[in-house]
Amino acid sequence: MTQYQNKKLPLIAILTAISIVLGFFENFFPIPIPGVKLGLSNLGIMISLYLLNFKYTLLIALLKSILIPIITGNLIVKITIGLPATLFAFLGMFVYFKLTKHLSSPISTGALGAFIHISTQFIIIKHLFIKNLAFFKIFPYFSIISIFTGILTGLITYKVIKTINDLR
Repeated sequence: MTQYQNKKLPLIAILTAISIVLGFFENFFPIPIPGVKLGLSNLGIMISLYLLNFKYTLLIALLKSILIPIITGNLIVKITIGLPATLFAFLGMFVYFKLTKHLSSPISTGALGAFIHISTQFIIIKHLFIKNLAFFKIFPYFSIISIFTGILTGLITYKVIKTINDLR
């Protein structure tokens, strides 16, 4: 293990733990719309996107997407829908971050990631579970809600990164 990896390992562990713990507790937040979550479990991924490299952020995304369903149950459905959605959202945010590094913020990155996440979920649900196109009538509402939750995640990420940078 290189010195860089040794220094980053605790941060990777902390960010993964944050994602998993928040993913577990998200199940207890009462939200009046079925299927909607705040997306707080994505904080570890968002923070990692700004502090670590592609490989480590991908690792956090994979661990989050596999371990949360194992801990909370409903493994097959959550991995079938959640894992690809998280990976596509991560890839979209990573590309966006790299292309607009000095022109964007975690807030816009979070909003984009949330939109990609919900879009991917709808596409997977359409192809695997619900064949009727009428299902997409609720997509605009879920998109708007997800963008707002992505903005919330982005705001928290911004505050955390700002605090970390102030401590350096």
